[in-house]
Amino acid sequence: MTHRRLTRYRWHLLDAVQLAAIALIALALTPVLGHLLTLQSRLQMQPSDYMVVQQLDRSVLVVGVLGLLALAGVLVHAFLVRGNARAFSWSIVAACGLSVAQVIFWSIAVPMHALTGGWTVASEEFESARQNWEYAIALAGAATFGALLALARAIEASRPIASLAILDSIERDAAVRLARREARQLGSDEKAQRDAAA
Repeated sequence: MTHRRLTRYRWHLLDAVQLAAIALIALALTPVLGHLLTLQSRLQMQPSDYMVVQQLDRSVLVVGVLGLLALAGVLVHAFLVRGNARAFSWSIVAACGLSVAQVIFWSIAVPMHALTGGWTVASEEFESARQNWEYAIALAGAATFGALLALARAIEASRPIASLAILDSIERDAAVRLARREARQLGSDEKAQRDAAA
């Protein structure tokens, strides 16, 4: 009984982790999509206009933090599905994609942000910094999107196990209903025999 209860709680935990990981990756991708849609326009802006736009757009640093949280969620997912080789493998692929995105973000984009003083100073390396920043965000976004697709495959691969647990629960419920029906039938047969004897 305790094992079944723990198994049920494990599936609820797995569902919660899967939902949280998807939500975190989606939130991390949202500003990146807007960034990608305006990439060419941003690269053609005058330095002064570009710095104004960059100062208005503070969401990109949040992307890095959301990416770290998403990576943690995917690693927890990998731990929970470690018994299923296919789901575990896809979870590791998702974790690798998020790790690549984080390396790109923190090793290329953030130093460019620091080099320009949070996009307040136009240094002599401004054009190089702008291109490094823009392409780093785009590459990190592509890696994050790939991680989302891999996580979707991991979740899909983990569902047959969940389906087996659900089937087991349905069979138990059916067995309980059958036993109750037989007990009622037996009780009504005994009552009919008593009534006939009286």
